Amino acid sequence: MLKGRERHGIGEVIAVDRNYVPMQEVSRRRALCAVVAGRAHVLNPATFERHGNLEGRLELIIFPHVQACSDSKLLLGRLERRVLRRDRFVCQYEGCQRKATTVDHVVPLCQGGSTTWQNLVGCCLSCNQVKGGRTPEQAGMVLKRQPKGPRAHLFERFEELLKRASAA
Repeated sequence: MLKGRERHGIGEVIAVDRNYVPMQEVSRRRALCAVVAGRAHVLNPATFERHGNLEGRLELIIFPHVQACSDSKLLLGRLERRVLRRDRFVCQYEGCQRKATTVDHVVPLCQGGSTTWQNLVGCCLSCNQVKGGRTPEQAGMVLKRQPKGPRAHLFERFEELLKRASAA
């Protein structure tokens, strides 16, 4: 027997705010509960028309009274933990298989780097010390993958959904 998240399929429905900005992926069950309770409406991805029809594919819902927070606000709080979770606690420098325990600025603050999602990666302490106050290129190191914001995958999935809907 399937349990909780497995049974309902996590992340199947994209929830957008009143400005049609993707906020998060929600389970079909949570999306249905929000629509039935009147907090959200089903959206047609091809035309962005709201409808109450719960039949067929439920891929997109809108919360008309909500506005998504900016990515910069997602940096507040336990930043280190969020970056490490995004990188799955794996050191992001090529050739290293150790567990990421620290957060490193790709372009160091002393060289004009900023504390943004695209400039932070999880890495092990030894790689962080080897890199020091240099960029990866200056230190002769290569990133496994470019860091992205917390909702980058969500925007990519939203784009795919809109393309698929307009092609049909």
